Amino acid sequence: MGSGKTTLASILSDKLNIPYIDTDKDLMHIFNLQMEEILNSLSEKKFRILESTYFLEHLKNKQHIYATGGGLILNQNNRDAMKQYGQTILLQASSRTLFNRLMNDRDNKRPYFEQNKNEQFLNQLWLDRKKYYRGCADYTIKTDKKKPIQIANEIIKILK
Repeated sequence: MGSGKTTLASILSDKLNIPYIDTDKDLMHIFNLQMEEILNSLSEKKFRILESTYFLEHLKNKQHIYATGGGLILNQNNRDAMKQYGQTILLQASSRTLFNRLMNDRDNKRPYFEQNKNEQFLNQLWLDRKKYYRGCADYTIKTDKKKPIQIANEIIKILK
């Protein structure tokens, strides 16, 4: 949340001429609802099943760049798929950086952050999930104090 997945997927898609899939945005489009409305109408468990199914089905298609929801990593099948297909890049930022990005993002509502608008929540989320993120990551890029285009160029250099 706030790491830059969506922004970077779009930039990389343009630069590499590879289509991208943003699982959260696609699910919002399919349901014609905002994420908050989806989460209110489904339990988190049902949402995670739907998110996982959507992700795993799309992996069977041609090459894409994926911007996945941060919780996708919680499912073992998703982690296995990430390791099997393509290369996975962890975009890592400090909880202070994430907090500032989320507070300044007027366009995207993040229901979990809206309920817990503090840096400690973001830090705890990282602590709870970091073993999964690091276990799946082929590469880790620190994004603090970097512009999206700098990060995109760093990713392109790694992938070539």
